Amino acid sequence: MAMNHPGLYELVLHHRYADPDFQDLSGHGNHGYGTVPRVAGDGRVAAVFDGERDRIFVPPSATLTRRGGIRADVVVNVDELGHRRTLVEGYLSFAVHVEGDGAIGAGIYRHLEWYGVQSPRAVVPTGRWVTVTFLYTEDGVMTLSLDGETVAEEYRRLGAANGVAWPFGLSIGAWPDADQRVLKGRLAEVKLWRSLPPGPSLDLDRADT
Repeated sequence: MAMNHPGLYELVLHHRYADPDFQDLSGHGNHGYGTVPRVAGDGRVAAVFDGERDRIFVPPSATLTRRGGIRADVVVNVDELGHRRTLVEGYLSFAVHVEGDGAIGAGIYRHLEWYGVQSPRAVVPTGRWVTVTFLYTEDGVMTLSLDGETVAEEYRRLGAANGVAWPFGLSIGAWPDADQRVLKGRLAEVKLWRSLPPGPSLDLDRADT
C-alpha cells in the first residue's frame, strides 16, 4: 500500500497534550488554540472535552491545505457516546468520529459530497484509552483501525483528498463550524500525515534503504 512507503508521506501535525499550549511537535508550526483544560489522570495528562463546546482549533497552513493522501492517529478515551462525536475534522477535507452506537466512522470530502467508511457498532469502549487510525491513500484505499487492528476497509476511487479549507481549518474534538458533535472525553495525542507532492527531488530507491 502506498501509505507504507517512507518517502511519500510527511508528519505535518503532532499534538501531545501532556505538553503545554497545544504545540505542534512536527516542526511545521501547526499549533492548536483553545481553552480546553488539561487534566492528569490514568497515568497521563490529557485534554478534557466537555461534550458541549470544547475544541482545539488549528488554522490552515501550507502543509494542511495540501491535497493528497491522509493518515490521522488519535489517542482517545471516550467518556460518553449517545450521538456522533468528532475526534478530528479538516474543514471540507476529512473527518474522523465516533458514532452513538460505538462505531468508528471516517471519510473524505470530494466532488461536493462526503465518502466514508464505518466499522461495526460497539468497537469503541468507554472509559479506556484506544488509538483510532484513519488512512486514505490516493490509490483509493480507505481504512479504519483500532489499536492497530483493522475494523473497516473500503476501496474508493476518488483521487487526492482535498486540503483543509478556510475559514474553519482543522478542528479537534468538535465539528469545525458549530458547537455540535463535541467529544465527551479525553484526548492524549493527535498526529496527522499528508502525502508529499510529486517532484524530481523524490528519490524512491534511497527512501527504501
